[in-house]
Amino acid sequence: MSSIYDISRRFSTPKKCYAYLEKLRWGGKPVCPDCASSSVTKRKNQQRYHCNGCGIDFSVLNGTIFEDTRLPLPQWFILIRLVLNARKGISSMQLSRDLKVGYPTAWYAAMRLRCAMIETVHKLDQVVEMDESYIGGKPRKRNVRIADNVAAFSNVYTKVKRGRGADKIKVVGVVQRGKNGRVYTKIMEQLTARNLIAMLKRYVDTDKGKSVIATDEFKSYKQFNKILPHFTVNHSKGEYVRNNVHTNTIEGYWSIIKNGIRGQYHALSKKYLPFYLAEFAYKYNRLDQKDTFEETIKRAVCLDKCMIYYKPKRKPNLLTNPRGKQKGSCSLGDISNDQQEGLDLYTHLMIEEIKSLSKEGLAYLESGGLEELNQIPKIKTENLGVHKTDEGFVMILPPTRTPKR
Repeated sequence: MSSIYDISRRFSTPKKCYAYLEKLRWGGKPVCPDCASSSVTKRKNQQRYHCNGCGIDFSVLNGTIFEDTRLPLPQWFILIRLVLNARKGISSMQLSRDLKVGYPTAWYAAMRLRCAMIETVHKLDQVVEMDESYIGGKPRKRNVRIADNVAAFSNVYTKVKRGRGADKIKVVGVVQRGKNGRVYTKIMEQLTARNLIAMLKRYVDTDKGKSVIATDEFKSYKQFNKILPHFTVNHSKGEYVRNNVHTNTIEGYWSIIKNGIRGQYHALSKKYLPFYLAEFAYKYNRLDQKDTFEETIKRAVCLDKCMIYYKPKRKPNLLTNPRGKQKGSCSLGDISNDQQEGLDLYTHLMIEEIKSLSKEGLAYLESGGLEELNQIPKIKTENLGVHKTDEGFVMILPPTRTPKR
């Protein structure tokens, strides 16, 4: 495993960093990112090339998370090593102190790196566990104002609900047991049976005989029996393990996330939480790998940045749950990103066939399911802003509001 000392010595100058990135991205043969032509000319005393085909100038940083960065590449490489070394995360303030840069620079660079940690979906099989967690701080007792002349000391404090029903961010996770088991997480607004089944079908191989799933006694999991063998443990009755039936693996993963938030980040907004969940999952899925530095760098030069001017290009929950394979700048095989074929219910949504939609259907699409659209009650598509394009797609835009005169 390469240490920070090794990285600082090996990539001590920008020239060495550029050569390493060009080797990973192009294999030593520069290719124009615009027209894919290999007929290029290197500019003198610059790390840039001129394309003889389309006439543009480019570098290895074009179309990557490093594009338009002002942070020197040697510092970028050290930042990546620091982030990868911290299994439970590292705060932007710590990065700013270690790299001697400002807090906004450290935060923005770390968020770009998290874009490179967004993974494609590999179907889980064999023994799978599924559980939900609630992120939003420890419940506290709150003072209740009562009249001075009322003797009601039992009502001076009111308890804040914990777990299900709490006013917190709901996160659902699914993990495969075993040495090579992977984990996927997703933020959900509603923990309905439909949303959980959609997530199950997306992340788990539901073919007969391929998988079994273990959950707790939550009622929304009951319909899993219709899809694949389903076993439960009753946490409400103090049952946590019954033979080989338990959810301890996913519970252990929740502890990693919550300890990381509590010890490093202290507080995270709901808007950017999906990027941090992607980072935790990326590290968890590579616990048995000795060194992930080269793989992460390769992902960094093959994936476009998903943030511009400190803001994500699309809704974070959709960016971090990609659909379809990435048509990236170099071959990675296992990377996908919704920037090519993604869904975005808040800016634009393009899919090939939608026969009927409703508010319930929109929530179902957002949760990741497209399977049972025909069963959604029909409504007037005009109210949803549905328009057909020349390519035969259906585009759903936010309904336009007529200005008041």
